Formats: sequence, structure tokens, C-alpha cells
Amino acid sequence: MTSISENEPKTISRNLILITLVISALTSMISSLISGLLLIDIGETFNVTVAIAGQIRTFSSIISIVFALLMSILTLKYDHKLLLQIGLVAYSVSAIGCYLAPTFMAMVASFSFTGIGYAVTTTMAFTLAAELFPVEKRGEVIGWIIAGMSGSYLIGAFIVPYLQSIGGWRITFIGYLLPSSALALVLSTLFIPRDIRSSPKSAQSSLKESFQNIFSNKSASFSLIGLLLAMATSSAVNTYLSSFFRAWFKMTISEVSIIILFVSTLYTLGSITGGRMVNRIGRKPLTVVTILFAGVVIMSFTRIPNAWISGAFLCVGTLLFGMMDTASTSYIVEQIPVYAGVMMSLSRAVNQLGFSVGSGLGGMFLLRYGYQDMFLILGTFSIASAIVFHFFTIDPIID
Repeated sequence: MTSISENEPKTISRNLILITLVISALTSMISSLISGLLLIDIGETFNVTVAIAGQIRTFSSIISIVFALLMSILTLKYDHKLLLQIGLVAYSVSAIGCYLAPTFMAMVASFSFTGIGYAVTTTMAFTLAAELFPVEKRGEVIGWIIAGMSGSYLIGAFIVPYLQSIGGWRITFIGYLLPSSALALVLSTLFIPRDIRSSPKSAQSSLKESFQNIFSNKSASFSLIGLLLAMATSSAVNTYLSSFFRAWFKMTISEVSIIILFVSTLYTLGSITGGRMVNRIGRKPLTVVTILFAGVVIMSFTRIPNAWISGAFLCVGTLLFGMMDTASTSYIVEQIPVYAGVMMSLSRAVNQLGFSVGSGLGGMFLLRYGYQDMFLILGTFSIASAIVFHFFTIDPIID
């Protein structure tokens, strides 16, 4: 595995690289925030229900799965800096397309570019973190990257309502997603060092070898299954959280934005805290405990009759989710460190599969059972995730 001393010019600091990765990660979650917070408005524009409108994220997740799997070979063949930049360009294309979309199908097609962007950008952010930082720093770096992802919600809680009040949901894509992706693209050009990838032939051989090693490793395989279950719960929360508070408690967009502000703040704090705790508590125990209790919270918060108490209870769950996200990502990348790029591409594919399962099943359960039972059912997925991580995986650094 390469190290930062081998790849970066001496004039480029780790801090500048970290800032670039954090802003790239922030960009990766903006479309999720916009579609979640303004899902009702998007549905009204195209005359479809919230459950149907939510499927723009399901389709985007499916596209993301495909590209995340393609990243397995691309990370072995092509320069990682270039791949990161391609992902950021995809977000710019999506922002422009969503702004101009004349029909719901055009919206689905335009939003699908965010799936491409997510698969490429997040895979490369975590891969570059593994390549450019020593093992004792990776947990903290990954924590900051995930904090950047949740930070898009923190910033967006102020930006999105303002932009929506000016020009509706369309202007939020142009006014938030496009500038962020452009900034990250400029920073990546300036501060991410270039590297040299394998030839196509050797990459194909390495891919076959890496897949054999990963899928013959019980712990690595089950860690991906655990991630799938956890992300299904997370997706349901991200997709339908805002709609739940608006529909169930008749809250305004501005009021829901306050909850989003606290939720994103605590998720960000959780991811940073998790990055500092992984080396003290351990990647596995931190993953198991946080996802277990987060699942209990998700199963329970919709049963609280007061909107603000329900939101406060949810904030506890998102703090735990933030810690779990950092811990599980650090845990998965260390399963087979020599294949960090391929392992991260598979984890992003599984991550998006979990998003697709969560938003898809969430929409189906919402239509059939309503918000309360939908979150109850999806919350059990987190409990199952904790069981998988605890009983079927090991930490190779410790064990």
C-alpha cells in the first residue's frame, strides 16, 4: 500500500488533502438532503405521490450500485485523482439536469447522475484516505470524511429553505449542489497527488485475485452484509424523515429544517467522535453497540406524540449512527488492507444497495402500513446488522 510520503509533493500538506476529501464528501450528500427535505414539493411539481417521488433515490441507488462495482476494476486501472474528479463532474451534470427537468422521467434520469457521483466520489475519498494516511490516523480521517457527508445537512439546513423560498426546489440544485461540486473539483485538481495505476492486463489479474481473497474471507464478506442491513435503516430515515414530520405533525419546511440542523450536527459530532474512539474502544465493539442502540431509537421515535421530543429522541439515534458509520467504515477498510480500493468499492456498492432496499421497502411499507410501522420494520434491520457484525466478523488488526 502506498503512503503519503511516496505520493505527494512535499509542498502539499495532509491538511489540504483532508480538506479536499471532506468537501468532496460533503458534495456527495447534498442531493440526498434536497430530495429528502423537498420530496413533497418535487412530487407536487410532477403530480406524483411522495412514495413515488421517493423512488428517484431508489433508481439513483441502483445506478450507484452498478458504478460502485465498476469501481473495483477502475481503481486498479486508473489514476485515483482522475476518478475522484469524474465523480464530482457527475454531480454538476445532475444539478443542471434536475434544474431543467421538464418531466418526472427526466428528473429520474438527471437525479441518477448523483448515483454515479456518489459511487465514484465516496469510493475514492475513502480509498485515498487509506492510501495517503498511516493506519493510526485513518480512523480519524475517515471520521472527518463522514463528518463532511453529514455536514452537507448541517449547512443545507440553512441554505435549502432559503433557496427554496426564492425559486422552489429546482433552484436548490443549482444554488447548492453545483457550487459545492465545482469547489471540490478545483481543490482536487490543486491538492490531490497523482498516482500510477496498473496496466489493464495486470489490473484484471489483480481484480480476480482480490475478489477471491475478499469473498473467501468470512469476516470481510459478513461485514458487507452487516453494512447492507445498517444502510437500509439509514436510507429509510434519510428518505422519509422530513416527510414524516411534515405529514404527521404538520410542520413547515422551516420547522423541519431545525430538526435537520440538530440531526446533522449530532451525526457530524458522532462521526468525528467515532473517529477518535475507534483506536480506544475498538472498531468492532463500537460498530456493534452503536448500530444496536440506533436501531432501537429508529423503532421508537415515531411513537412519541410530541414533535420536538420525537425529534430530540431521533437526534440521539443519529449521534449513534454517525459513530457507527465511522466505526464500520474503518472496520471494513481494515478487513483486507492490501485490497483497500476494491473493498471500498464493494462497500459503496453495498451501501447503495442498502439505500435502495431502504427507500424501496420504505416506500412500499409506507403505502401499506404508514410511517410508524414502516420505521418499526426498518429499525429491526439495524438490530440484525449488530448481530451479524458481532457473531460473524473479526477485527484483523486485533484478532
